[in-house]
Amino acid sequence: MDSNIGRKLDGRYEITELIGVGGMADVYKATDVMENRTVAVKILKAEYSENEEFLRRFRNESKAIAVLSHPNIVKIYDVGFTDEIQFIVMEYIDGITLKELLEQQGVLRWKDALKFVTQILKALQHAHDKGIVHRDIKPQNIMLFPDGTIKVMDFGIARFSRIDGKTLSDKTIGSVHYISPEQAKGEMTDERSDIYSVGVMLYEMLTGRKPFDGENPVAIAVKHMQETPVAPREIMPSIPESLEEIVLHAMERSPSRRYQSAAEMINDISAFKVNPSIVFGYRHAEPVQDAASTRFFKPVVDDYDDDEDEYEDDDEYYDDEDDDDDEEEKKRSYIIPILLAVTVAVVVIAAIVIAYSVIKNFDPKETHSDNVVVQNFVGQNYQRVRQEYSEKLIFTVSEEWSTVYPEGVIIKQSVTNKTVRQGTTIELVISKGPRMIEIPDLVKKTQSVAESELKSAGFVPKTKDEFSDDVPEGMVTKMEPAPGTMYAAGADVTIFISRGPIETQVRVPDLVGMTQEKAIKLLKENKLAFVISEVAQEENKGKVIEQSNPEGSYVPKGTEITIYVSTGEVAESDLRIPVPIPSGATGLIKLRALRDGTEIASLIIEDAEAVAGRTANVTVRGKKTETIVIYAATNKGEIKNYATFEVDYSEGKATVSGGIKTQELLDKITTKATEPPPPPPESSEPEPVSQPDPVSQPDPASQAGPVDSQPDQGGEGQGDDNQGGN
Repeated sequence: MDSNIGRKLDGRYEITELIGVGGMADVYKATDVMENRTVAVKILKAEYSENEEFLRRFRNESKAIAVLSHPNIVKIYDVGFTDEIQFIVMEYIDGITLKELLEQQGVLRWKDALKFVTQILKALQHAHDKGIVHRDIKPQNIMLFPDGTIKVMDFGIARFSRIDGKTLSDKTIGSVHYISPEQAKGEMTDERSDIYSVGVMLYEMLTGRKPFDGENPVAIAVKHMQETPVAPREIMPSIPESLEEIVLHAMERSPSRRYQSAAEMINDISAFKVNPSIVFGYRHAEPVQDAASTRFFKPVVDDYDDDEDEYEDDDEYYDDEDDDDDEEEKKRSYIIPILLAVTVAVVVIAAIVIAYSVIKNFDPKETHSDNVVVQNFVGQNYQRVRQEYSEKLIFTVSEEWSTVYPEGVIIKQSVTNKTVRQGTTIELVISKGPRMIEIPDLVKKTQSVAESELKSAGFVPKTKDEFSDDVPEGMVTKMEPAPGTMYAAGADVTIFISRGPIETQVRVPDLVGMTQEKAIKLLKENKLAFVISEVAQEENKGKVIEQSNPEGSYVPKGTEITIYVSTGEVAESDLRIPVPIPSGATGLIKLRALRDGTEIASLIIEDAEAVAGRTANVTVRGKKTETIVIYAATNKGEIKNYATFEVDYSEGKATVSGGIKTQELLDKITTKATEPPPPPPESSEPEPVSQPDPVSQPDPASQAGPVDSQPDQGGEGQGDDNQGGN
């Protein structure tokens, strides 16, 4: 069991449940007994508590959140740093992560996606205004309330940009699927890194897939640094073109070509909402700065130089980095001028080479105005190109269907990036847009028929389940897009399959591992009844270890689901120990079973001759394993430690662990008893009866191995009834 469960921190935060496990910290649900409210407590894992780097990052998170106050950022209530434990007390959010929502729904409506992204951007703008860059924006760190409100959390690798404009040793911290190219390279990062990550999340929300994936994190990171993602509209043609522009602009590899602030991106989203057909013109925009200026882009540092007093205690968390920063500044003071000088030299040499090539290739008799440089027109609107070059070039045009380029956009050209004579004919291929096909009406057809017809029509069928009162189970209830819609060939068409009336069917939730109370609550929420069955088990006390109906199955409302709850301990059980009685035994023998010197059971054998050469069963009761010692008494005295057994109640076995003193027993028994043993004292108890269920063993004196025993089915009372007979 987790040692933190039940613990009370600072005398007020009582930890009740583990709700999240992270790389360097665990998150618990707790009760603030002073404020009478539920909170979340993040506790640094014990193995990192002595690691200065992890301690610094953990403290940095609390410091980062402490200066933030925004409705879309998780609140921090308290922090605690001692030699024994380090923790942060935060707002408890009863919701799900954006990652969980994406796993459930796959693709979000663009209106919902923009609603979420706008809140994330507002939270980030607030943080950026405070000089804080998150650096680990991903769906796992975005929490959703049931009303659609967003909360950004986990500033675990955030840094104050006033102090540090780069990631230092945290080069590739965060999820590699959402990491910015400059962060993957280990270069300087600023708020534009967060914007890139937001762009990746928006891409995933709209298309249902991540822009880059690979066999390992390194391969994915390289793709972020070197490749351009597939356009969202190529995956999901229903995405508005201007919204695609917003996504790709946020995901530009060069920070200088991205949105320069979260507010900029919010403004474009707002403009798109007002006019979805707006054209932003980012797709072919020139870079704001060249590669050299991008490399030395100044992070958001100077904006907070006047706020030195606000962060007077920064040195407490960053002392070991200050010297490194000073060293780096000294190095930069020499490196930057040298690199700039080299850059200028390269540009000058390149200009000379280009000029020489142009002069060499031009006919000196020709005038400059007689020649035209044919640019790359692919991706540009044909009408604009024709208007610009109508007096210089002759275009011949053909058309093709395309799911990549919109209608009217140039797909191919016969000559590219060459200088030609005016009036030269250039062949262009123009996109007709995607080939549009009418979606057939498949409502109330079976799933197999619907999928077959969609494939034949040129679409890719996707299925989702839903309950329906009107459509029989297994048949199509509706389609998206709707039947009769003209839609792009090769695009996904979703068919919804009926699971029958919703009133009668309920999905069984996964209850294993939950506490009994939480499982009952969830069953009630799903309109299911419950039966509790306790199971003797040492582990998982009070938790569900099994359920009668499997998770994910559908049952009628009100069905009783049996939940098997661990008691946390093993129940006692009965076990019969087979005690050997040697051949030749006669008269009365009393067997006593002792546990740690205390008698726990006994058996009186009135006529030993009846069981001589076999075994007599002494019934004991207990749990787990223990050692039982058997004493044997006759009318001539008692033999201590007559036999010793190792008893395992769970396995139902009794194994001999010591020599059996059968000869000593025979020595105390005469062949013919000269006088009967003394009668038992007078009492109201019934007369002793003989052992009814001996276990046959031909040679008791040689017994030395395990003897299987079965629980007593009625013989236990026999020994107890006769204890007073000796």
